[in-house]
Amino acid sequence: MNPQISMNRDVRAVESVGIDPMRLQILLQQGGIAIVTNLIVSSLTAMVLYPKVNQGLLLGWWTISIVVNSCRLWHWYKLRNKNPEKLDADSIRRCETQYAAALFVSGVIWGTLGGFFSTDLPLTQQITIPLVICGMSAGAFFSYLSSLRSFHAFVLPMLLAVSFSIFSAGLYTVALITLVYLVAIMLLARNLNRKMLESLRLRQENRALVSHLSDINQAQSDLVNELRAKETFLLHTFEDAGVPMLLMDNSFLIMDVNKAGCELFGYDKKTLKGRNAKELLHPDDSSEITPQFKKLLAGEIKQYRITRRCISRQGRTLWLNSTISAVRNDNNEIEYVVIQAQDITEQYLLSEDLQHQALHDALTGLPNRRALEKQLQATLSQQSDTEHVLCYLDLDQFKVINDTCGHIAGDALLKQMSQLLREGLGEQDMLARFSGDEFAVLMTDCSLQRAQSVLESLLETIRTFSFEYENYTFKITACIGLVAINKNSSLVELLKQADSACYAAKEAGRDRLHLFSDTDTDMVQRTGEMRWVARIQQALSDNRLVLYSQPIQAALRRNEGLPHCELLIRMLDDDGKIISPGQFLPAAERYNLAAAIDMWTVEHVLSRLSAAKSAGRDISGIYAINLSGQSLGDGRFYERIIQLIVDARLSEDNAVLCFEVTETAAITNMRSALHFINELRQIGCQFALDDFGSGLSSFAYLKQLPIDYLKIDGMFVRDCVHNTVNLEIVNSINGIGQVLGLKTVAEFVEDETTLISLQHIGVDFVQGYLIAAPVPWEV
Repeated sequence: MNPQISMNRDVRAVESVGIDPMRLQILLQQGGIAIVTNLIVSSLTAMVLYPKVNQGLLLGWWTISIVVNSCRLWHWYKLRNKNPEKLDADSIRRCETQYAAALFVSGVIWGTLGGFFSTDLPLTQQITIPLVICGMSAGAFFSYLSSLRSFHAFVLPMLLAVSFSIFSAGLYTVALITLVYLVAIMLLARNLNRKMLESLRLRQENRALVSHLSDINQAQSDLVNELRAKETFLLHTFEDAGVPMLLMDNSFLIMDVNKAGCELFGYDKKTLKGRNAKELLHPDDSSEITPQFKKLLAGEIKQYRITRRCISRQGRTLWLNSTISAVRNDNNEIEYVVIQAQDITEQYLLSEDLQHQALHDALTGLPNRRALEKQLQATLSQQSDTEHVLCYLDLDQFKVINDTCGHIAGDALLKQMSQLLREGLGEQDMLARFSGDEFAVLMTDCSLQRAQSVLESLLETIRTFSFEYENYTFKITACIGLVAINKNSSLVELLKQADSACYAAKEAGRDRLHLFSDTDTDMVQRTGEMRWVARIQQALSDNRLVLYSQPIQAALRRNEGLPHCELLIRMLDDDGKIISPGQFLPAAERYNLAAAIDMWTVEHVLSRLSAAKSAGRDISGIYAINLSGQSLGDGRFYERIIQLIVDARLSEDNAVLCFEVTETAAITNMRSALHFINELRQIGCQFALDDFGSGLSSFAYLKQLPIDYLKIDGMFVRDCVHNTVNLEIVNSINGIGQVLGLKTVAEFVEDETTLISLQHIGVDFVQGYLIAAPVPWEV
């Protein structure tokens, strides 16, 4: 079948559906005039017949006609507000049926007008009835021709009824003429309706064809515009591309280059065309054909990316990240190779700079800790028998220079010291700055004896160095810790061992060298303490610290009062075993964790007391808590616990916290201790000076401290019965305490004989295993 004929049929079938909305639209367009005409004609007819017919019936007929036509007008108005083009076929048929029904009622009313026809009427009235009916029928041609159903519904009841009335009146010829007229207008209406429908159909088909042709023209126009746009794009994409692009053949001869490529390399298009692309590569780089390019020529890959170093006409080095693709013809032969280049020179240089910064110290320019660790790890992975040495170097009293002259002076010293150290080491030795005034040296292919010799010479060089800043002159010394690297060494262990050796050199008096040894007692102890740091931190985090209680009892009846106990810290191991404080507290003191333990203790005690108070239990008593020297010097610590104690409102329940500080800690931090004690005494706390006699034992300092209890060190109490010197010391301390108005407490009371001796001397309170051993604290 001819596609054009098929298309036309489809168009006719589809567009015929649009005729019904057009018919309904025409019907409604004429309906308003027809209804108004009905109203006017019915009124004029009633006026003409009124003098000669039954006036009551005529008024009734006229009233019904007016009402029916008014209803028709209202119904027409409702249909008029609907858009026929938006109605479906069923809705259109329903509207047309409703309209025809209204016309049928109107036609019946006009048909009843024949009931007034009579030969007794004057000629004017006789002629009026058939004339009006025929006129209304003729007018129906124009009003209802688009809907034969509506035309028939109006004309048939009207003409048939009037014809019957004329026939009944004996005017057979006139009745026959009326019927012939009816048949004629019916036939004429059918023919005209067909013509109208054909006209509407042709209109719809023309409209569809015009729309279809417009769509075709628009599609062709869009296609032409698209082709033009593609052509323009293809013409300008290469030349005006924002990235450098080159076209070359498979022998690297440049066929074309765009503007960006010319600007990048500094040549004009004419100079570059016909030139070998390899000439643009950096002369220090290889110009051999890469395996990827061979695969591209063989068709194994469509494109690949590569980063190469090139050079511009001005001699500037260019780092280019390029995408190389092959364009093939229909025979799968390469027509040309496309190179799209991205200039990453700035990013590459920035990346190199960032890598350098990541591995070097910004102040001295030396490698940093990360760089040394990488080199040390590489050295450990070599698995050779060559000897290596790792050193830590720490400047002595560096803080003095910073505090005296400022950090600018400190930075100047570090720069000069970096240069001095570098000059004193071998070329193969790696010098790094770790942090602050700490340096590290990795001496590869170096025996331990040679390393010691070099480092001793370096220490001597540092001793003879004088640092001058403004009007100040400083002599500089340093501590060095070194450790031999062997096959079994690990990075972490080596760093720890070198740090421990350096710390040992500081503790031994500074300005010296210390060699790490597994048999060194101090080293072993410090290494063990370092292992405790992580365990203490984890115990604080997991709340694995517990408190034990040991009572403090009045030695004499006159001192009896509130229950008194000392709360002692313990730690739970991973398996739940109790760890004594002697195992972990030294590490806590050395590595500044003691204040954190003190804070946990105070918070825990107050929390337990508050919970017991809420449960209705008696919490009255004196609770002694040990504090470290670190807490005495920490302003944030006592500010925090002051707020906690005030919030707990212990005085309401006759509960008192008594903080115990060692004699050495108090005297070492005298100013901080005085401030601390005075602040906490103001909110009802008491204080005890613990282990008195084992430290400085300065009675002059004792007078300055506003304390409540003086605890005599157990080393004098334990054997005072058998050692007259110790007994006299206990007696002397107790006497001084009594004179100063202090309550004395003797520790380590373990037998009845000792207790009796202490009572005889006049010691106020006693504490020890004779009284009770420490037990888990319960409130």
